[in-house]
This record gives sequence, structure tokens and C-alpha cells, in this order.
Amino acid sequence: MSQLKVGLIGCGGISGAHMRGYQELWQKEFRLFDIVAATDINIDAAKTRAEQAQEMQGGDLPKTYDTLDEMLDQHPEIDCVDVCTLHSEHHRLAIKALNAGKHAIIEKPLGITMRAGKRILEAAERNDLILSVAENYRLSGHERARRWAVQQGMIGDLRMFFWIDVGESLGKWGWRNFKMQAGGGWALDGGVHFTDLMRFNLGVEAKEVYAINKAYEPYRYGDVGQRTDGYEVDVEDCMISTIKFDNGISAQWTWVGSAPGQGFNRKTIYGSEGALDWGSGLHPRDGESISTDELHQQFMVSLSDDEKEYFFPRGIGDTIAIELKYFADAINQGGQPEVDGMEGYRSQAVCMAVYESGYFGRAVTIEEIENLSLEGYQKEINDELGIE
Repeated sequence: MSQLKVGLIGCGGISGAHMRGYQELWQKEFRLFDIVAATDINIDAAKTRAEQAQEMQGGDLPKTYDTLDEMLDQHPEIDCVDVCTLHSEHHRLAIKALNAGKHAIIEKPLGITMRAGKRILEAAERNDLILSVAENYRLSGHERARRWAVQQGMIGDLRMFFWIDVGESLGKWGWRNFKMQAGGGWALDGGVHFTDLMRFNLGVEAKEVYAINKAYEPYRYGDVGQRTDGYEVDVEDCMISTIKFDNGISAQWTWVGSAPGQGFNRKTIYGSEGALDWGSGLHPRDGESISTDELHQQFMVSLSDDEKEYFFPRGIGDTIAIELKYFADAINQGGQPEVDGMEGYRSQAVCMAVYESGYFGRAVTIEEIENLSLEGYQKEINDELGIE
């Protein structure tokens, strides 16, 4: 099997985690990728990734560019791209690469809006190419174990899911503090991880969302304690929502970054026969509790050799390395990666339902989010970025 020639698009912070994924695969003798080029508007960032790639794989130093057009023009041999840019750039760069015949893995979220994500999906389908969303949380051993416990009926018929994070977080976070670059605050940036885990562990789809969004704190600070060195932001710092899932399952999803003094968090699924808690483990109605680590051990014992190799190839635990392998396997062997474009689109739809519900002041359906018939909050972004 020949190596897939890769072009890196965006070489900032999260691309470092992707590079560690490539390095983990290389160390475990999965020589699936050959990084041949990197592009970033900050050419020094691209050079850093190129040097890391050369150190890993040997051979020539990957070429570096400050525009995608030049990289694509100079490297027709590229098979696939890895997109790790601002959310506002995902659609523009990914569609250009897909239209050039390159498979794509895109760091979550798929697009800055649902319309942007839909256009990416259409480009992948039109060009008959593999599209993967880098949604890695579900690939960890403990998340696999939780899903397994639910599927085994260890807490009975599912009833409720509480995902609550409350605290104060007022530090600067660059472009992620601005709607036109990030699409929203943590309810999108981190939230798409969490909605994916809800869908993954419950095994059903969300149907309706009602949410309240607030921006209590208009500034983020370089010195949070003294509230100095600040700049004004335009994303939420409080989101409280209820979600209706299929099979009568109800969820409460709350994220607050403007609650001083006393924070709390809880992530728990309740079923008819017990609870599954992200911190303390599984608690049946009758019988002894099982810690998170013990549950993971039980899950691992239950797996066949083939299942272990799929979930944790050659013992790899780095979830980004695993998703990169799934991406390569889909290209080389056919089929789809576990988190393909549509999976990413559906998880993002729950996040965008939160924003649209807050904007319109009513419950919204996932259907009207996915089919683009409801775009109030997102319209400003689409108009500003020219997303049609």
C-alpha cells in the first residue's frame, strides 16, 4: 500500500496535536502518510510543521507556502489535506482542496455555520472524495467503555442525560473570542465535542432544542484577576439548554463561563436501572458501583482481538492518531471513516440549534437546522463571509 501524500492546511495550535497523531502512527509502524507540504498565512508556522515532519519521516523537507493555491499548484501529487484553520476558513479552503481532487480531514466543527458545512459536504459528494471531521473524543477508551455499558443495558432503558459545566473563564483566547472567526463561543468550539458524545453514547439523534444564551461578560482579559489588559468580545459566556432526543430521552446541556466563586460540573446518563457518571463510574439501582477504570477494564476484556485492533490499533491510545488511521483506511480500502462529514454535520446541528433557539426565543427542531430553513443567528456570519 503506497503512502498517502498529505498537504497540511493551517499550522497553528491544534495542528500540533495532529502532528503528534502522525508521529504516533509512525512510531507504531503505520507509515500511512507522507507529509509533502504545509501552508499557513504565518509561513514560520508552516516551516515548524515541515521540520517536525522531516524529523519524523526523514527524506526531503516538506515544502512550505503561505497560500493554498500555490501549494495545490506546486503539488498535484497530494492525495489528501488536513485542515486546521480558523473555523471561518474551513469551507473556503476545504472546498478548494476537494474541487482539486483531494480527500479532506477537517478539524471540528465541520464549518463555521451549517450552510458552510453543507457546501463542504456537497463538494465531497460531487467529487466522490472522502471527508472526515476530526472529532476525536469518542475514540478514547473510556468513551468506548461508556457506550458499551449503555449498549449492554447496564443502566436499563435510557431516560435522561445531564451535561453541566459551570464556572468562570474570562481569559483571552484569540480568534475564538469572536463570532466572525469562530462562529460562536465555547458552546460551539467545545460544544461540538459534547454533542457528538451525547449522540454517540445515547445512540439516538436529537430532535428539538430550547436554549437561553447570554453574554454577561463583555471583555476577556490578559490578567483575569486584576481585570486588566482586556478586549471586547462578541460571543456567549452562558448557555442553558434542554434537548429532546429520540426514544423519549431528555437532556440538559449547560455551559457557563461567567459564574464566579463556586463552579460545579456533572455529566451523567440516567436509565431505568441506574446511572453512568463521567467521574465516578456506573451505579446500578441494585448492586455494587463500578468505577470508571473498572468499567474500562471490563470493556477491554469483552473485546475480541479484531475489535481491539480496530478501536486501538497496535495499542495506540492517541485519539487523533486513531482518527487519522480511520481516514487513511477509508481512502485506501473504501467505505467511510467513523466520523465522516455527515456525522460532524449532525453533531454541529445540535450546537447551532442552541444558537438559533436563543436568537428566535423558541424551541427549534434539528430538521430545520439541518435543512437550512432557520438561519437567524447564522445569517450575519453567512452574509459577512459570502456563504451562499
